[in-house]
Amino acid sequence: MAFKRQVLFILFMCIGMGGSMSWLKLATNQGINSSMWRVFLISVLPTIAFAFVFNFLIVSNISNLLVKLLTKNITDEKVIGLKAGAIRGWTMLIMMSFTMSTRALWISGTLSHMTVVQFILGYFGTLTMAYFVRDVVIMPLVRRILFRPVV
Repeated sequence: MAFKRQVLFILFMCIGMGGSMSWLKLATNQGINSSMWRVFLISVLPTIAFAFVFNFLIVSNISNLLVKLLTKNITDEKVIGLKAGAIRGWTMLIMMSFTMSTRALWISGTLSHMTVVQFILGYFGTLTMAYFVRDVVIMPLVRRILFRPVV
């Protein structure tokens, strides 16, 4: 993927995932009311900015390193492409959901009051929700926007 398209892909994914996951978490924790909307509108831009910078500078480099390490003995380009896509997808999903959920818990002051079991169960709930939101809603939209044929 060209650099410009890669940056746009990361940006659109961060906007989609950051916005939707923030909204879903706030709506499930507080209910949909004016207070929830106020917190969402105040926090969504910093959340997206953090996600973009973290993803662009750290997570994408880690996923590229994992692709290099886990495909070094494979010679078939098609298999490498498929495996690289899966590695990047899972690396980004796991690292971004872990970092973003931990960041939200830390900012809200909840992290220090949780047990390890509560944290792990909460993280797996967030990971499961992020998986479905990404694969059912955000990824199809981003692909449609970025990879539509030019007429």
